[in-house]
Amino acid sequence: MKNNFSRMLFAALLITICSINTISSSASAEVSLSATNFIEEMNTGWNLGNSLDSHYGDPTGDGNLSQETIWGNPEVTKAQIDYVKSLGFNVIRVPVTWHTHTYRDKTGSLHIHPDWLRRVKEVVDYCISDNFYVIINIHHDGSLIHAGVNEKEFSKIKADATSLWTEISSTFSSYDSHLLFEAYNEIDNYEKYWSFGKRAANQMNELNQLFVDVVRKSGKNNSNRILVVPPLLHSSGEKFQNAFVLPKDTSTDKLIVSVHDYSSAFDQSLEPFFESVQSFSKKIGAPVIIDEWGTTDTYTPAQYRAIHASNYIARATDHGIKCIYWDNGSNFAIVDRNSLTCNESMISSIMSPKPYTSKDTNLLSDWKQFQYMSINQQTGDLIEDKNWGSIILNVDGNGSYPIPKNKESIYVGLSIRNKMSDHRIHYVYFFDSNNKMIDKINDWNGFIEKNIPIPQGSTYVRIGINSAYSATSQNEYKQAIENGDLSVIVNFY
Repeated sequence: MKNNFSRMLFAALLITICSINTISSSASAEVSLSATNFIEEMNTGWNLGNSLDSHYGDPTGDGNLSQETIWGNPEVTKAQIDYVKSLGFNVIRVPVTWHTHTYRDKTGSLHIHPDWLRRVKEVVDYCISDNFYVIINIHHDGSLIHAGVNEKEFSKIKADATSLWTEISSTFSSYDSHLLFEAYNEIDNYEKYWSFGKRAANQMNELNQLFVDVVRKSGKNNSNRILVVPPLLHSSGEKFQNAFVLPKDTSTDKLIVSVHDYSSAFDQSLEPFFESVQSFSKKIGAPVIIDEWGTTDTYTPAQYRAIHASNYIARATDHGIKCIYWDNGSNFAIVDRNSLTCNESMISSIMSPKPYTSKDTNLLSDWKQFQYMSINQQTGDLIEDKNWGSIILNVDGNGSYPIPKNKESIYVGLSIRNKMSDHRIHYVYFFDSNNKMIDKINDWNGFIEKNIPIPQGSTYVRIGINSAYSATSQNEYKQAIENGDLSVIVNFY
């Protein structure tokens, strides 16, 4: 018995050593995959969101390993990663927050606690052992890294970014082409939060170049690793595209650009967006991926959520764009990390995508379809607003849009560019046949698109658009619509 047990123990030990050597051998292999080849090999991806990027409070000087589960998700296990792999994904993005796992030495230099580096490495190894392509990044670290600031503050930001990427890239320098680094996540503009700014965009370009330079200098396989860089805010908007500069690189065809998009459009209305991203890719001479997209479990109407997913991936693929679904383990979840089950209709839609075309989509791009008026926020009546300036959809000649019979929801989307970039939909007011207001959305911040349930008894809707930041004249609206700088998509379903 003892001899048999010894043999079994030795065999198990031998298998373990061989497994470690296999991973190590793979990790030390030459990084030869190009960005172009990666896009060709990628089918679709999944985000391990709200796990290693979960965070709370300030750094305490230790590893803070317990923060992995503070946003409600279980500790990441090999079984979870195996399950995601079984669903058909071949790329996994592992968002990582570092700030709460850091400390500063006596000189003020920033360092990552070794315990956190080991934990991140452990999760990455789970993924690598399943032959995933893995993307790790600097995620919820906006308190350390942001843009739109004075030069003194920006110098400190660059120093911290250098410290973080020096230690991250050093830790993973021997990993092969299955591991990609993504520079940052949704870097904000502190001059004008969540909006475009020239200084912020320029600083974003500088941060991306710093990232590439630091990683390349760290040696080993990092000198040739695929790197992912985002525009300011991860935005694909026209201003952000025009301001973006692809970093200079010592390696050829090793850069990918990433953007985020959470459009709820489920039909051909998505075409202009994907055309824009495809044109952006050609302009900069690098592949562009969408490494965050998705919908919540409150998508309206519910039966269109899977249609949205299928249509989204199909149309993205037609334009040569690959996508990584944002799964946060809660309202965006399509994988249950506790039970290791999935939303089968969503997974099926993503893995076998088909475009969806709606017959009821209407593009409003003629000045005759608009009226230079605003809405009384209490009654919904039309009022003049010459000092600030709003426009109303005017399809029926009465400053409103008739609602077709037997429709349950309305999708309204705003297409904007150039001087119209700050404009938003602020008012959506529903009325019955007696012109009585039934319900309304009055949003000071406004939105670019939304799926909205139609209140029972509604016969028409008033939709108002303006800028929360600057006045707009009637002539400016007219020129913008005629030039294609502003249009509206409406779909009833």
